[in-house]
Amino acid sequence: MNSDVYPSLMTTQDYYEILQVSPDADNETIDAAYARLRDAYDPAKVSGAAAELAELARQRLVAIEAAHTALSDPERRAAYDATRNVAVPAQPDIPVDTAIDYRPLPPAQHAERPRDFDARPIQRDPDAGQRPAGPAPVLIAVLGVALVAVIAGVLITGGGTPAAAPPTATTSPMDALETMISRARANAEQDQNNAQAWIDYANLLYDSVQIVREQAPDSVLYQQRLPRWLEAARAYERALALDANNPVARGDMGASNCFYGAGAGDQTYVARGLQQLQQAVAEQPGDTRLLLNLGTCLALAQPPRTAEAIEAWQRVIAASPAGSPVASEAQRLIDLYGGTPTTP
Repeated sequence: MNSDVYPSLMTTQDYYEILQVSPDADNETIDAAYARLRDAYDPAKVSGAAAELAELARQRLVAIEAAHTALSDPERRAAYDATRNVAVPAQPDIPVDTAIDYRPLPPAQHAERPRDFDARPIQRDPDAGQRPAGPAPVLIAVLGVALVAVIAGVLITGGGTPAAAPPTATTSPMDALETMISRARANAEQDQNNAQAWIDYANLLYDSVQIVREQAPDSVLYQQRLPRWLEAARAYERALALDANNPVARGDMGASNCFYGAGAGDQTYVARGLQQLQQAVAEQPGDTRLLLNLGTCLALAQPPRTAEAIEAWQRVIAASPAGSPVASEAQRLIDLYGGTPTTP
């Protein structure tokens, strides 16, 4: 897509700004904002509209899903918060002694902000003027991941903050992603004893192919990207060799193997991934994202282990707040595979 046509959606945005919440918002407020905005940009509401409007709505939904992915998970939110260092040129209407200005936001449950409302944090350094911008927080805000089926924060990788500079507004999303993957790989290879560097690299690979799996699983592009599942699995394996006490990385390794096996028609990898996911769930039984992926892998087995998959998704619902995105996705999968609706 030509970035000159949609310049505002091609730039990296602050996750809190995207969800229209304050940086100190609690989880309930974040989930409420996500639900409201996701409904507002539901593709069904713009079906039949001009192609340009439909594309703008899709891109906005992409950003909303990305922001919720990062902010709904405590570990990922902490990692993101640690990298936030937004800087803008000095503005004459802001007092020199003002360090940070978080302008008030309307309640997340109500209407969106006016178009001219600017809620970005203003950081000023009276001594140095303008601070350099920090590294890009998470891949998805740059790429624009279309996780329309409430999969954000669930099947997407958990944790990790790729160390890469934010692309400019003229950088295509796909080029930005490939650049970030290359840099993450170089960082991991340069610092081979850094488990987090391998996880960051694996997360980028995982997310880059998960995007296509969710949107176009039968496409040629997805078949071309299948090997990235194996690359991701190997990178997670390198991280686990350095830090074995990481069930999230183990679970993402299992999901990578499982999705590769399902896409390539090789049940050996599905079985391997299932074993790894089961171990991760045993290590961290309350992790709903691990349980959701475990259920998906069980459903992808041949023959499908549907009853066990539904049981795993029911555990997700039982452990999640009613109406939360992860519970909704679990119920959707239960309904899809013919299970009985479950209430927590």
